[in-house]
Amino acid sequence: MQPQALAELLAQVADLPLAVGGAASAGGLLAAWLPAANELSRKMSAIEHVALLPITVFTHAVPDAEA
Repeated sequence: MQPQALAELLAQVADLPLAVGGAASAGGLLAAWLPAANELSRKMSAIEHVALLPITVFTHAVPDAEA
């Protein structure tokens, strides 16, 4: 799927209207970012990186049961 078509599809699924030319702009960003993101994903999936953890861990506070 072409990046512009993907941007249009994602906007439609998310019910986010795009301005005129928005799909072309978003498609350009996707075309630039996706190859690097996929390469990083492949790299981080390698066995030598299996034990790596993020330096920052986001936690969710447990709601107070009495509140």
